[in-house]
Amino acid sequence: MDRLLSIALSLAFFFPAASALAAEDGMRGMDMPMGPQKSAQPNLEPADGASVKIVLPKSGQVFKGDEVPLEFKMVKGKRGNHVHAYVDGELMGMFQEEKGLLTGIKPGKHKLELRVVAADHMTELKAADKVDFSVR
Repeated sequence: MDRLLSIALSLAFFFPAASALAAEDGMRGMDMPMGPQKSAQPNLEPADGASVKIVLPKSGQVFKGDEVPLEFKMVKGKRGNHVHAYVDGELMGMFQEEKGLLTGIKPGKHKLELRVVAADHMTELKAADKVDFSVR
């Protein structure tokens, strides 16, 4: 339980919108779609065998509405734990499961980037994939 509290407090500091979700969700699976959070350009650390490949959305795919299904394949390597999902450079969710849903996506053209992240939620690895998609 102390570890769970520690993670929730870390999230509250680095991702204020996530703290309410974490407490509400009980950190279930740590799959936390969230509202946009601005991302500073990270200092990425070595991948140590981690990798990620976006399966959905496909390059150039068009969606209707503000929900975009997410599917990816992740190799955790030595330090990977989950992925952070960025849309146009804004953190939109964290996913441990290889399927999820991005919500609140506005109409227009977008770039999705997934980055493999260590369990501390702060260490992003040089293991990423990008794809462009659109929402109508």
